[in-house]
Amino acid sequence: MAAGGSAQSRAEKLRAEAAQARARADALEAEAGAWAAGADGERRVAGVLGLLPVGWHVHHDRLLRPGRTLTNLDHVVIGPSGVYLVDTKNWAGGTSVHDGNLWQHTSSSSPKGRELDNVARFAGEMEKTLGLPVVPVIALAGGRSASFPRQRVRGVEIIPADDLVSWLLDQPPAPDGQGVELLSRRVAHTYPPASADTSPGADRDVLTVVDVLGAERTPPARTASPVATSSSPGPPRRPARRRTGRRRGSVVSGLIAVAALWAFSQIGPHVIPALLDARKGASPSASVGTAPPPGPSKPCLSLAGPTIRKLTGAKAAIEKPTASDDVCTWWLSKPRSSSDSADITVEMGRMVEVRFAASGTAGPRTDQQPGEVSAWLPQNTTLPGWKTGARAPQPFIIWLRFSYPDGASDDKARSVEAEAEKRVTRLAEELAKALAARRST
Repeated sequence: MAAGGSAQSRAEKLRAEAAQARARADALEAEAGAWAAGADGERRVAGVLGLLPVGWHVHHDRLLRPGRTLTNLDHVVIGPSGVYLVDTKNWAGGTSVHDGNLWQHTSSSSPKGRELDNVARFAGEMEKTLGLPVVPVIALAGGRSASFPRQRVRGVEIIPADDLVSWLLDQPPAPDGQGVELLSRRVAHTYPPASADTSPGADRDVLTVVDVLGAERTPPARTASPVATSSSPGPPRRPARRRTGRRRGSVVSGLIAVAALWAFSQIGPHVIPALLDARKGASPSASVGTAPPPGPSKPCLSLAGPTIRKLTGAKAAIEKPTASDDVCTWWLSKPRSSSDSADITVEMGRMVEVRFAASGTAGPRTDQQPGEVSAWLPQNTTLPGWKTGARAPQPFIIWLRFSYPDGASDDKARSVEAEAEKRVTRLAEELAKALAARRST
């Protein structure tokens, strides 16, 4: 080897490693810039939402599936007109709608259908959890977003950030339901913060046992919650006199209260249904822990896998195990993990009655959301299009998830939605028939 050959080889290897490190650093810097731009956009939209008047509540940066994934919700807005999921997009360049899809224009044009479908899917997931409609919204916070005409694209409201408050205030009031403040506390409890915030204005709107048990009673007058709740200017209020003396045992009392609340959260879901059954004349022998474990006897499993495959055209119908006797779920393809969302969900029992009451459902209906369609059947009802004369022998709801082809036009998306509605209608009919047959045996 020539003189200096090994040193030269080492130098060239290090230079190659340095080039790779610089490329990696550039990629990380670009990714960090994108996240920083997103954070700036969310702060801007949060400032805009802070202009909402008294009676509106806003929760920022919440976890959609706490304890399972880090998927976050940018802003959840609760007001007299309902619940809104607002997703901030601080995109560079311009934005337009073409052929039923949203497009971003920088040095090139890129479709944003996936972003639309994600927001719609998250709103649909929230709706199933809360039992109330959730409107998906994208707030455009980019520098050129002000010129975008607000409109609905694939079921998602697209609104420039500066127009967001006026649009929200223009929405019609929702039907009478639970109070806005209680609903806000419920949302804060269901979707905890994605990151810790110890600032004075941080979200501390916690759902308490008193709130739950007193939901059906007229609540006493109370001050507005400190949760990002907007307020209009007015005369200053005289602060209430506070006791400065420290009560003995306050720390111990607080710990006992926390322990009691935790214990209630663990046993409440089991004790409360038993108490309700007792009030309705259930057998006194029924007690906590005596319910039979879920298994083949679950009524919702009357919808068999072969029937699902036949009506959906899927090659598989894999049952996703659930802990509830009133819920059955299936995947229509092999999941990548057990946490993947189910494609078909059937729900029965008391929770369905709660959903019907919360949404004002008195008759049968189908409900269409972007990427998801559902059939709602109160007892002894039938859906238009059923050909067998079957009736639902007991209340149930069935959800079917579906997807749109990439770059689908508005007409194509409507065609996909219509086909999904036909399928969920047929699934509901078959379930009603199977439940009726089960009762007769």
